[in-house]
Amino acid sequence: MLSPSLPAYRRQPLRRGFTLIELLVVIAIIAILIGLLLPAVQKVREAAARAKCSNNLKQLGIAMHAYHDVNNGFPYNYQLVGLNSWEALSANYFILPYIEQGNLFNQFQVPTSTAPPGLTPGSQIPNSTATVAGNASNWSFDYNGPMNVSVSTFICPSSPPAPSRGSNPNGWDGPGCNYGWSTGSSVETVWGATRFNGIIAYQIKRKMADVVDGLSNTMLASEFLSGSNSGGSSGKYPYDIFYTSNGLFNSIANKDFPTQTELTNIGNAAKTSPSGFRSNDGTMWAWYASSQSTLNTATTPNWSYPSAGGDCCPGGAHDWGYGLIPPRSMHSGGVNALLGDGSVRFIPNSVDLYTFQLLGNRNDGQPLPNF
Repeated sequence: MLSPSLPAYRRQPLRRGFTLIELLVVIAIIAILIGLLLPAVQKVREAAARAKCSNNLKQLGIAMHAYHDVNNGFPYNYQLVGLNSWEALSANYFILPYIEQGNLFNQFQVPTSTAPPGLTPGSQIPNSTATVAGNASNWSFDYNGPMNVSVSTFICPSSPPAPSRGSNPNGWDGPGCNYGWSTGSSVETVWGATRFNGIIAYQIKRKMADVVDGLSNTMLASEFLSGSNSGGSSGKYPYDIFYTSNGLFNSIANKDFPTQTELTNIGNAAKTSPSGFRSNDGTMWAWYASSQSTLNTATTPNWSYPSAGGDCCPGGAHDWGYGLIPPRSMHSGGVNALLGDGSVRFIPNSVDLYTFQLLGNRNDGQPLPNF
């Protein structure tokens, strides 16, 4: 006997949804795909950031060459403004018109009594009976005005941002700066005068002809990181500047070429028993202080020890005296560096110490090994 026909609604095909297990499997597959994709995305992003960083250095190199052509020399890294010797501007101020920042350049107030650059308060102006004197109101205007303007050419997109202005417990902070001009392989900072062996100096105006080893064999600038904005009793590696004392620096036999042992002694002291630290370095592109607008090649890029100074100083991360301020970056494996001829090279962290010191020294007379 035939079964009676089913009603129409019973003859429709059954609809079957995802089971819980199937849903979890799909979610797991998606998570794996995302996990595989993220590193690739990050690599592409970092490659773009590194290229932008390289381009920034290239633009700074073009600006330096343009300034040299007009003024027959590279700029000093020192232009006194205020009444105190540390109230001064960096070489970055002088090149503003050559990086399309002419309007910002014109905002700065520099008293005529401080000319020419490179002289400190009380110094006698050459060919004159007058002495150098600054202007307190000019400095106050500059420090609270144009020095606080962020300039993208001085910022590496891979680096953490600088602390916001006025937030640092050490004071003396600004909109950020990730590039420093090389003063050479000497452990001197700021007041080294003729003892600087790099292309850029504070009291001496260098020319291309002074680069005896050749522009393509001498580093002009590289990268550094901004401070951590840390307060309290301890700083953070690799961002901050740690202090020892001048004793270990004074014991360096050849301050143009400190040995690995001498550097390690300073690094250990800075790491294990610092006398203090500063966390406002790499914040003020327009300020002359070391680690704000200059670095040196006394030790290798991304040194495994903290950046270090001798006796501490008022204000900045290292205002004068001795210091180890190596290039630092967040790029994998090394740093971008601008050479004197305007080319940009990527220098690995593994570069030989002596080779890197030769690269910073403009007149050592030694052949530069491959790097």
